[in-house]
Order: sequence, then structure tokens, then C-alpha cells
Amino acid sequence: MDEVPHEMEVRRKVRELLGRATLLRARGEHQQALVLAQEALGLDQESWEAHELVGDLLLALERPEEALQSYRQARQLHQSRSVLEEKIGRAALAQAARQRSAEVSRALLEGSGQPAAVKRNPGYAATFSCFVPGLGQVYNGDVLKGLVMMVAYLLLLALIATALKGARLVAVSDMGALYGPRLDPGALFSALFSGASAIWVIALVLLWICSMADAAIRAGRTMTSDDTGLV
Repeated sequence: MDEVPHEMEVRRKVRELLGRATLLRARGEHQQALVLAQEALGLDQESWEAHELVGDLLLALERPEEALQSYRQARQLHQSRSVLEEKIGRAALAQAARQRSAEVSRALLEGSGQPAAVKRNPGYAATFSCFVPGLGQVYNGDVLKGLVMMVAYLLLLALIATALKGARLVAVSDMGALYGPRLDPGALFSALFSGASAIWVIALVLLWICSMADAAIRAGRTMTSDDTGLV
């Protein structure tokens, strides 16, 4: 006969603690409210209300893993309370976001957190550099390298033009004045591949080849076996 009054007293005490905890929660005093809700839970582990309130407070205190456990215990005790499903979902999402944030922070601290590379098509990159050395690098996102290559390309063109300026490249046509002077291929070839101009021509060709190869290789590193085109 003494057990019934004792159980009633326990339930009264639990309701009182939960009521005070709810008031503190409304004031934004979540930590103090959690202490009272956990005290109520210590008196009655079968109180789904206490488990749910503890979960609410833990979630507000950004402790989603513990909140998830409390919500699950509340659902086991009161399976027909549909709002618990929503709260479990929110806690699970908060837990996943917290884990993801921790993984990103750890990766950054370890120096492995790199932004995802934008996929580039190697064929496009090589074609762009074929037209103008350095343009493929700009396409890949290596803007500084591309600009350096473009400047080097223009500089080499200027050096070649300067070397050819003093050479006699035009010959009088065999058909007379009717056809006027014509470009002499032999003289042009000789001017291009002799003296200082030969160095500039070789450097230009090497720049062209290196630019196309580098652009294609760099773009290829951003592709996967499933990629078939520009992304």
C-alpha cells in the first residue's frame, strides 16, 4: 500500500521538475533547464516527456548525438507520438552537419583540404594553346602561367620580326614588271634559320609544344573515366 503514494509523489516531483525546466527553456536558460530535466529523468526513467525535453535541450545546446539518443528513448516509450520522428530527423541532420564540419576542419589542419577542381576538356585546352600559346592555361584556370606564356610568345614574335627586318626577302619576278616583285621562299627560309633568328624560332616552337602539352595534361588531371566532355 505504501508503494502507490510513493509512485504518486515521484510523478508529482517529475512533473514539477519538468515544469520548471520548461520555464527555464522558454527564457533561453537551456543549461539550467537541462539540469532539472535530467534530475526528473533520474527519478523516472520511464518518463517519455523527460526524455523528449532532455533531447530538445541537448539539441539547443548543439549536442545532437546525445539528443538523438534521448529522442529514440522517448519514441520507444511513446511510439504513437509522431512529432518525435521529426525531432529525430532534425537531430540526425545536425549530427551529420557537425561531423562534416569536423572532417573539413581536420582536412584543412592537415593541409589536405583543397577546393574541388573544375573539370576541363584536354582537347579544348590543347586546341586553345595551339592557336595562342598560354590560352589553354588560361582556360584551365592557370591564369598567371598563361599570361606569362602569351607575353613570351609575343616577345619571340617581335624578336623574329626584328631579325627578319634587315633581310632581303623579296625578289624581282621572272615575268617582268607585269607581275612585280615576289616573296623569295629560299631567302625567307635562310633568314629564319640562320643567326639569332634561328634561336628565336626554335624557342617559339618549343614554347608552342610545351604550351599544348602542359594544357592537355593539366586539363586531363581534372577529368575522370566517366567524363566525356567539358563540364
